[in-house]
This record gives sequence, structure tokens and C-alpha cells, in this order.
Amino acid sequence: MRSGHRDIPNERPSWFDPPGGIPLPRRPQLSDRPQQRRVSEWAAAGCEPIAGGVARGALWRFTVAVADVLYPGIGIAVAAAQRVTKWGPRVKGLNDERGADVKIGLIGSETLGLWVLFRTRLGQSDLGPRPSWCLDLPLARPGPSGPPGPLGPSGPLGTEGIRRDASVISGIEDTRPADVAPLLLVPPALGAATRVLVRADVRRRSGVVAVDAGDGVWQRRMFFTVVHPAGRTGNHRDRYRVMCPVCARRRLAQFRGFDVCSDCGWLDARV
Repeated sequence: MRSGHRDIPNERPSWFDPPGGIPLPRRPQLSDRPQQRRVSEWAAAGCEPIAGGVARGALWRFTVAVADVLYPGIGIAVAAAQRVTKWGPRVKGLNDERGADVKIGLIGSETLGLWVLFRTRLGQSDLGPRPSWCLDLPLARPGPSGPPGPLGPSGPLGTEGIRRDASVISGIEDTRPADVAPLLLVPPALGAATRVLVRADVRRRSGVVAVDAGDGVWQRRMFFTVVHPAGRTGNHRDRYRVMCPVCARRRLAQFRGFDVCSDCGWLDARV
């Protein structure tokens, strides 16, 4: 006679085989979320297809144009080097192999001795923590009624153009929708009048890149800083590092005259 007591081993229900006749709950199918899928695809992509169009285009042209303002005296050398080199600037993603949702990359050339370190994240916000070179410059002056708008009465905050007495330099360039689409959560409409705004603080040599997707609203898409290291013959022994002093990871990318952490963006440049 079986007692049916649940403490008897033979009568214990299995944890792995559910009792027959009891329907198991089915996991509901997740609805299609295009934006979530876009975020996942963006994180898996490398820096070149994401930022290459804007970085090699508007950002690099702006950097070359203002190089002599940011680093007085190098303009002639940069112009001469550009004339003799056969290759344009190259984009190097520092954390491509890790599927990062924050892309940290470099664009520049050893021949020119000029580099731009940039950071970008899909979507409007990049709450951080961000490296110290990420300078959150405002994009527009307040409109006539008070609150800030995409364009103030005189356009973007500051005077467009290059002036040696300026504290902040701005430049606007028309661009193709295909160049800015990878940087945006929602790609611009086909044939949209897309633009790129680049603003740099002269003293800090850092700034922001914003994109107008054709609706007149500037979306901040990149932080950047311009690097022209002194003593580019090599790293000095007393400054040679293996570990990042900020995030303590062993992923320092070392170039002639500067080191940068490919995880957190910490920068150590000889200026």
C-alpha cells in the first residue's frame, strides 16, 4: 500500500518533468521594435561605417581649416603635408571588436601629425561618464521668445567662420542624407536637406558635432578633441603606461606622442 506521502523519495514530483495534463504558460512573442533593433545593429557595427562619412568629411575639413587657430604655427605644415600625401585621413575605431554602444574613434594622419579623437552614441543623449575632453558646448542661442530653439535670430550660437580672436569657432556644411543617417536613431527622409554643424572651443581644442536631419533641429551627435602632439618621435619611458589610470583596463592605444584608452577615452597627449 502506498502512503502517497510527498516526503517519500519515490513520490516526490520531478523538478524537470511537469505533471501531465497541466498546460505550461507560453512565453509571449516580443513585438517588433525597429528602434531597439537599430540600437543593437549600431552597437555591433564598427566605427568606420557609423561615423566615417561625417568624420572624414565635415569634421576633418573643419579641423584642417582651423588647425592654425587651435595650434598656432602648424597651418603651413599641415597644408604642405596634405599636398604631398596620396591618402586622406583614416578612421580608426578603438573599441570596434567589443560591440560597444559608445564608439570611440580617431581620424587623422601620422603624416600630418594631426588627429581628431571623437566619441559618439546613438540617440540624443550621452550621459556618460564622459572623458574630460568631451566639452558640452551649446548649439543655439535663445530665440526671440526666450527658450532655446534649433536656430536663434542669428542662426547657431556664435559667428560662423574662422577668426583668430574667437573663443568658439563654428562651421556649417551641407551634407548628403546617406552620410549622416548612420549617426541618427531615425534616418532622414530621402532627399532631405541635411546639414552638419561643427563647433570648437579654441582654448580647450574640443567641441561638438551636430546634425540637422532636414527638420531644422540640431541633434548633438559627437564630442571631439583635436590632438597635435609635441615630441612625436615616440613615447618617453617615464610616461609609458600599461594600464589606464581612470578605468584601470589594459586597453591603451599608443600612438606617436599620445596615448588614449579605447574603453573610457582617457587621453594623455604631449602638447
